[in-house]
Amino acid sequence: MSKQPSICLSGNNSTQQPTAQSSEMGKYSTPELQAAFDAGRALGRTEGMLSYQRHIMNQLFAENQKLNRKLQEQKGGRS
Repeated sequence: MSKQPSICLSGNNSTQQPTAQSSEMGKYSTPELQAAFDAGRALGRTEGMLSYQRHIMNQLFAENQKLNRKLQEQKGGRS
């Protein structure tokens, strides 16, 4: 039986890998500074996820328009 290492997800659910380097954990001398760092990291992750979702939505919208045009052309060609 092998001992499984504990996984620190740090808010990253997609890769199951830690996102913070061990050198970044406990980097600040006071709890207030560490809390501010952690809050900034969480905010940055959220903003990044929103930006990525916006990008994907724009791509899907453009693809949807392209497919609708193609469908209309195919329908128009049969009439």
